Amino acid sequence: MNSSPDITESDPEIALQALNLFEKRFGTSPIVAHAPGRINLIGEHVDYLDGVVLPMAIDRRAAVAIAASKDGRTTIAAPDLGIEVAWDGPPPRHAIETSEHRFANHLLGVIAAAGGTSQPVSILVTSEIPAGAGVSSSAAIEVAAGAAWSVFQGTNPDDPLRLARDAQRAEHEFVGTPCGIMDMLVSAAAEADAALRIDCRTLEFGAVPLPGADRLAFLLVDSGVSHRLADGGYADRRAACERVVEALGISLRDATSEMVDSLTIDAVDRRRAHHVINEIRRVDQAIVMLGQGDLAGLGSVMLDGHASLRDLFEVSVPELDLIVETASHLREDGCFGARMTGGGFGGAAIVLADPSRLDLVRKTIEDAFQARFDRRPDCFRVRSVEGVRIATGA
Repeated sequence: MNSSPDITESDPEIALQALNLFEKRFGTSPIVAHAPGRINLIGEHVDYLDGVVLPMAIDRRAAVAIAASKDGRTTIAAPDLGIEVAWDGPPPRHAIETSEHRFANHLLGVIAAAGGTSQPVSILVTSEIPAGAGVSSSAAIEVAAGAAWSVFQGTNPDDPLRLARDAQRAEHEFVGTPCGIMDMLVSAAAEADAALRIDCRTLEFGAVPLPGADRLAFLLVDSGVSHRLADGGYADRRAACERVVEALGISLRDATSEMVDSLTIDAVDRRRAHHVINEIRRVDQAIVMLGQGDLAGLGSVMLDGHASLRDLFEVSVPELDLIVETASHLREDGCFGARMTGGGFGGAAIVLADPSRLDLVRKTIEDAFQARFDRRPDCFRVRSVEGVRIATGA
């Protein structure tokens, strides 16, 4: 991790933006860390069930700036959202319940997970990651906060697993989302030009090289339907899978579809479990395809994954289905495959395409979406980048 004392040209624009906004608001120089959002190529809703996942950090980042308070108050500012909240003294060690200030829980939870402090602090957050698109804007903020906080406290910011665990704890205990560790760990540990295979049982992880930008383009298509995992659908599905695990007596990682079919359980729970078992298998299938350079095969795995999320786990929405369906019809025209990415209930789809055909793929998807929903989706090409970095130190 870079701990250079000055913002440099190699740092992203978001880091300079955080520095400038912080100095303007608080009149002092902060520590700034920035962390990426992510897409998940395959392995959805398995990270909290001992599964294997294959996410990729993307070149949209969040930055968090931290310094000691000059006025004896703890202040958390998020100018992008028009939010600022303050307390006398050090950061609260409990979650904030008022709806307009719940954003602060992402920061307060990380600080609490790292041991808390008796010192008042000033914190500013800014982000270029689209919120609600299912690309882990929250995890990026939490991981960036954890790294900046480590430097501020004089501890080691170079432990991605610790950063990820603190961010996950913040989600569980302060935000109220019983998520797995995937989003946080890829934001903390990603390498450029690679996806990250994470074994969520052992927490072992390693880079999986991706084809060059001349062979494979990643197009993120935002459905415009904002997802909120804390609203209940996510927890309901996790609970369904945990009921099946209890009935089996073993992890779904070790189970087969035949084992699940032998149980006398709710039909919906059965479908959820079938998705998880098959999705875990798809991750290593995708890695094999990448190793062989078989991008059409990789696309097929992704399409199968989307169908499972749509039909068995039931977390897709019509907008996402339309994007993926349109992409699937373009497989002879430069599109390898597509699927929704993220927890679902809205968010974005990731489309894999031949770079030379990307404009055609993009326009066809936009036109089909416009015809069905009377608006054009936000589309942008993303690339694989490294994980969290320290941009500057006070």
